[in-house]
Amino acid sequence: MSESSLRELGMDLIEERQFERALAVFAEAVRRVPADHRSRMMASRCLAELGERERAVTSYHATAEGLLRRDYLLSAMAACKLGLDLAPNERRLKETLIRVHSRAVRSAPGRAMVPPPLPPETLYDGKVETDLMGLAGEELSNRAIEVLAAPDPGGSADPNSRPPLPLFADLDRDAFIDLVGRMAWRRVRPEEVVSREGEPADHLYVLVAGKAEVTRQMEGEARTLGFLGGGSIFGEIALLTGAPPTATVSAVSDTEVFEIRREHLNAVAKSHPAVPQVLADFAQQRMARNLMATSPMFQTLPESERGALLQRFTFRALQGHEKVLVEGEHSPGLFLVLAGELVVQKEDPAGGTVTLGVLREGDVAGEISLLTGLRASATVVATRKTAAAFLERNAFHALVQAFPHIRTYLEQLSDRRLKQIGEALRPAEIIDADELVLEPEAA
Repeated sequence: MSESSLRELGMDLIEERQFERALAVFAEAVRRVPADHRSRMMASRCLAELGERERAVTSYHATAEGLLRRDYLLSAMAACKLGLDLAPNERRLKETLIRVHSRAVRSAPGRAMVPPPLPPETLYDGKVETDLMGLAGEELSNRAIEVLAAPDPGGSADPNSRPPLPLFADLDRDAFIDLVGRMAWRRVRPEEVVSREGEPADHLYVLVAGKAEVTRQMEGEARTLGFLGGGSIFGEIALLTGAPPTATVSAVSDTEVFEIRREHLNAVAKSHPAVPQVLADFAQQRMARNLMATSPMFQTLPESERGALLQRFTFRALQGHEKVLVEGEHSPGLFLVLAGELVVQKEDPAGGTVTLGVLREGDVAGEISLLTGLRASATVVATRKTAAAFLERNAFHALVQAFPHIRTYLEQLSDRRLKQIGEALRPAEIIDADELVLEPEAA
């Protein structure tokens, strides 16, 4: 039976909650292929389900060490996380996490030295000749731990590279370990929704392994925007701003995710006050990259110039019903929507207000007043919590001087919007009263 067939059999047994038989299958898969860390992880779970907590922790630790050697940092974190759920103060797991962090950290000057792997535990060498699927009870447990606790003999980290570890590598070491201990880990089945468009959410997700599809409702149907693989992060904008997700993320295959909730971050922030700012900086950078890729204003510039332009902006978190422009007042600056929604409204001379449009990710507001020097021709208000990049008035004038293409784009946009305003407020055709008199029917 192949390695993948053994895993499938083991997963079926877990579904049936036959943990002893599943342990035998997964341990046998590892005996045959010591680098099969997925089977190591599942065997560790089986040990925990069977009440063998200490052996489960030892197995998780060996798994994490092997994954670290092969530079699978997120999966190594997952193994440590699951082990710490069983033994929160386990020194070995925390030491491995420290080395995961050291392996990935980007802020250290020069090239951070990564502590060497812990020496293999001499008690176990993994050399078991017996097919474990024929064993049961204590004999199975004893032989299985010999295989599972033995180190993966292959794999080695590249000393000249630092694998990316988004967000986590931006935290200091102690905050990183604290967060890993608090956040949740879960397995997601194919077609299961991880995050749903439009629903309130306060979760940030990190896709550890597997594949997920991103869809958005357009014209009454779900359209695929793309796919996410291991290492992808999503939900950070909703967590930061409170704005509902703008897309749905669903698992395509068996997928593992970390869930970081607001309560986790608040708890970590009590001991590590810098954590909220780290998250805010990370989210702003992500939104900025999305903006440069989606906003028509940036498409007029070479990619090499877009980053410098965006650095002129500051981040603004807008609350629901907050007005960014007020009709009849000068615009304070230019707003670019990063996430959320702004609605454009104008007072109707006949009474009431007219909604002229809705601004979403990549759209701009305030350009008409800035370009003409006149007061704002409409009111722009956030319909819900919204993230925006903001450029104050003086900086805007310096921007359009430095980037003539930006001025041209904004002038064209301004002309279209002024025309739209005029059409929206055009009075309805007046019907002559005489036309409403009906001719009497013939007798």
